[in-house]
Amino acid sequence: MAVIKRLSLVDQVYEKLKERIVQLKIPFGSKLNVSKLQEEYGVSSTPVREALNRLLNEGLIEFENNVGARVIDVTEEDIRQFQEVSLAYEMAAARYAMKRGDVAQMSKEIYSYIEDYRQSSGVLESCKCIKNIKDVFYKQADNAMLVNKMASLNGMDEILHSLFSMPREKGGSGGQYHSGIAYFETIYEAVKENNFAKVCDGLEGHQLWARKYIVKNLETVKARG
Repeated sequence: MAVIKRLSLVDQVYEKLKERIVQLKIPFGSKLNVSKLQEEYGVSSTPVREALNRLLNEGLIEFENNVGARVIDVTEEDIRQFQEVSLAYEMAAARYAMKRGDVAQMSKEIYSYIEDYRQSSGVLESCKCIKNIKDVFYKQADNAMLVNKMASLNGMDEILHSLFSMPREKGGSGGQYHSGIAYFETIYEAVKENNFAKVCDGLEGHQLWARKYIVKNLETVKARG
């Protein structure tokens, strides 16, 4: 029998706010007024403040003296730094997975997700396939701390996915999202060969390929104000 999870008021406020932030429905740098959020969600100040604390811990908002809570303002430099940190975690996961895991099973799973990527009908579906490919390494790495560290970056990662997906969803420029498959085909071949350096080349190549679209769309979002 399926179990229906009851969400607390804090959980509900947190999830609604997070969704609006990562989907770029609240502009970067916007002030989050506790009183207005209380009124909007029909709750007391306690769940609102606790939800804001969670978002602070995820790096999605920041607090300023005499100002209060604001949504973070993402810059091109922030994107570079974030991608460098996430790449370091991905490389570590790949390294330990290839040392401790079943390489044949990993290559089989990665191949399956690449085929899903190839059949995906939009950038949001392709992003899920990419996450599944990277999760293969995290599952096989046998390092819970590494998994938790990467999970702490999920908020910012979701913002970058939203920026990356903009052109495809709206029919604008940005190239074909399927062209990113090439990097994961490289990773697949590298896993089969047990070639860790080649895996790293594929992971880094994909990040650099994605960054140009993310930065371009960040500029578009900021130009709209």
